[in-house]
Amino acid sequence: MNRRYSPATILILFAVATCLSTRLRAGDEALKKLSGEVQGKIQENLGGGHVDDLKVIRIDDRLLYIVEIDLPGPRKRKLHIAGDGTLLKMVDKMRLQDLPPPIRATMEPVLASRGRFDGADRVTADGKVEYHIDFDMPGRVELQLILSETGEVISRREETDF
Repeated sequence: MNRRYSPATILILFAVATCLSTRLRAGDEALKKLSGEVQGKIQENLGGGHVDDLKVIRIDDRLLYIVEIDLPGPRKRKLHIAGDGTLLKMVDKMRLQDLPPPIRATMEPVLASRGRFDGADRVTADGKVEYHIDFDMPGRVELQLILSETGEVISRREETDF
């Protein structure tokens, strides 16, 4: 059975999860307290960087680790790891010049219509890669495109900022 939650319900759940979360220092001591599986998954996905922040969210008897990594250069990565060490999601901040050609090709019409690139994330989950691209458009419109690896538009959302 698929359940749909209202934005208000999602916001309340997020607030509760945030209040229940424990913030650990990202120092070696905090990392040593993690299970071997979680430590291994972090090490496997460091990408030459270092852990900047580690959050633990506990809901009932389940744990979620959110690990922020500073990669070499001005890059960042965020890992979502289950308590058993399963990597649920990896989010890499991307610069415009680092986006692959199919993604840039899909973006060209938006940039040509005076859209300003405002950021991009490469999101990897369940073996799939998506690109979440944000633009500031004329008339105080914010545009978010979610693209497949081939540049196909998966979703498009526009919001007006008043």
